[in-house]
Amino acid sequence: MKYSLKATELISFFLACALGIIFHFIYQWSDENPVTGMFFPVNESTWEHLKLIFFPILITSVIEYFILKESSENLICIKFLSVLLGMVATVVLFYTYTGVYGKNSDVMNILIYLFSMGVAFGFSYRSLRRHSFSHSSSVCYLGFALLTLLFALFTLFPPRIGLFTPPFQISANKSSIYTCNHDGTCRTCATKISPTPEAWGRCNIIKHMLHQ
Repeated sequence: MKYSLKATELISFFLACALGIIFHFIYQWSDENPVTGMFFPVNESTWEHLKLIFFPILITSVIEYFILKESSENLICIKFLSVLLGMVATVVLFYTYTGVYGKNSDVMNILIYLFSMGVAFGFSYRSLRRHSFSHSSSVCYLGFALLTLLFALFTLFPPRIGLFTPPFQISANKSSIYTCNHDGTCRTCATKISPTPEAWGRCNIIKHMLHQ
């Protein structure tokens, strides 16, 4: 049975968006299981939310690989490029609007997420239709594997830059604090912790061992 490329990409887009919405809550639903933290967001940092682009597209790409037999030769590379495009779009749009607007809006974040997913799947549809990027798939397989490893590594040990830092807000005493629970407290112990990316990552994943 021959499947329509357009229909397959459209269904994959909606499936990926739905998975992304569900994935946003998996870490909390799992009672902050360290293993789930490797694949699902553990805090509100921009980097952690890129998992909502990467892993849903990875899953739908595997499904499409078996559906679109005639396009499977270059599908992997196209999907890898599309996931990179979606992640870049997310970062650029997020920091552009927060820089201009000066606030972090949940509505805008959702719209950016849907738009970035649309950009990724729009690119993959056009590329698959034109049979573009017929390069060796081994490099793209390696790219997917490397990104998966980086998500796990930087969840445990986030670098000291804004991309890996949860959003901040002003507490009741008007002091600026980085937040995970949006009130300056650790999810696990409900106590104030050091406002650094490393502290948040380890607090969420290793059950705040550094603070005991």
